[in-house]
Amino acid sequence: MNQDRDRPIYHYLPAEGLLWDPCAAMFWQGRYHLFFLYTSWEGSGPPRRTDGYMYKSWAHISSADLVNWDGHPNAIDRGQTGNIFLFNGIPTLIYPHPDGGGASCIATNPAGDLMSWQDEPRDPVLRHPVQGPGLFPDNNDVTAWQQGEWCYALTGTRGTPGTGDTQNLFRSRDFDAWEYMHPFYESDRRWTDAKDDCSCPDFFKMGSKWMLLHFCHQRPSGSRYYLGRFEDDRFYPETFERINWPGGNIHASRTMLDEKGRRILFANLNEGRSMSACLESGWHGVMSLPVVISLAADGNSLCYEPVAELQALRQDHEQLVNVDVAADTEVPVPRARGDCLELCLEVEPGGATEFGLKVRCAPDGSEETIVSLTSEPSSIQIDYRRASLRDDLTYQDETRIQAAPFDFKQGEHIRLRVFLDRSVLEVFAGDRRYMAQRIYPTSPEAVEVRLFSRGGHTLFKRLSVWKMGGDLRRQEGA
Repeated sequence: MNQDRDRPIYHYLPAEGLLWDPCAAMFWQGRYHLFFLYTSWEGSGPPRRTDGYMYKSWAHISSADLVNWDGHPNAIDRGQTGNIFLFNGIPTLIYPHPDGGGASCIATNPAGDLMSWQDEPRDPVLRHPVQGPGLFPDNNDVTAWQQGEWCYALTGTRGTPGTGDTQNLFRSRDFDAWEYMHPFYESDRRWTDAKDDCSCPDFFKMGSKWMLLHFCHQRPSGSRYYLGRFEDDRFYPETFERINWPGGNIHASRTMLDEKGRRILFANLNEGRSMSACLESGWHGVMSLPVVISLAADGNSLCYEPVAELQALRQDHEQLVNVDVAADTEVPVPRARGDCLELCLEVEPGGATEFGLKVRCAPDGSEETIVSLTSEPSSIQIDYRRASLRDDLTYQDETRIQAAPFDFKQGEHIRLRVFLDRSVLEVFAGDRRYMAQRIYPTSPEAVEVRLFSRGGHTLFKRLSVWKMGGDLRRQEGA
């Protein structure tokens, strides 16, 4: 496996096969449990429905430290994106019926070990009467929670044609008889398109607000969220923001709340390779790093921070201080060579219009990925136009520059944290932006790091570098 220069080292992925949505997550009895959609490619290939849809199981992994992950038996053999919650103290899974049709299923774990699940997918417990032909019936992702004596469930990702994304609210006291209540929220054309959907819903309290985390298939696709009020069994979105930005790879996010009160986000870092390239390598998809999300001081956006436990992966620390990079120049950093790194930069812009670092650089300049801040417009960018010389990549955005708004002032102290893991790049700009990109350099020598500044000088007050991976122990496989 380690001969595959694209395959990550310290991010989680199964030994083989397809990793898809992280469909449920829970901190339970001292461990972090994560379930994700998975299909093995061993044997005769993945099982399929009569319409060609590839069935996916709910693979189950757990960790005591968010670094080392143990594999467990599949929770569900065939399912789609749902969620896990407690109902009357019993761990419960809700998930769409594997054969579609707008129906959802329940599985329970009376033993309380998250290992033995009782379910009967042939007899759906919840049918979606408002989701019929023309209302995207193939996508009925679902989530649920307990409130008082009721189990509330959200499913159905779109409203009537032309009205955009939504969810529909149901409730039941016993999982047997379900009452359809009403559309959960009204989509707003200021923020989303009439063809957008609200897939992979995850609804929870976030500080003083409520948050509806979801995924949109409409391009530019990816994870995003609403923040707002939850009153009288209805959600009133007040702000909207993307997590994934056009060209990025953060898909189908899922969260859990741990015993420390941290809301931890996981996502599928989707591929940029063609499916034929993935099949040839034997694997597809990577789980993101665990990211703590919290409500920003303005109450209208999120803060992002990689979990502190990741510091256990650090080794061979190197540090540079007060590197002043002149206008329109770049400075190589020989002590930061590598393809599995964490880099932490503290920067003071001094009039530059663009500044940052280049990673996975080939010595001849043929390949490089640029992480930069720009002043006009004010943004954080990942420029992957020259990340790879391969001709089998299938990025959605042909511009190959991922950009997100990021306001800063000249002379302001800015912190960037960059995680490299072979084909995975994750970037944290302060605590205000989290971005991810899949990159696939071809040259084994594409491991150089360079600092640069354009249009003015930039003071890199500190650059800390760690090789990442260490003595990483995990049981891969699902």
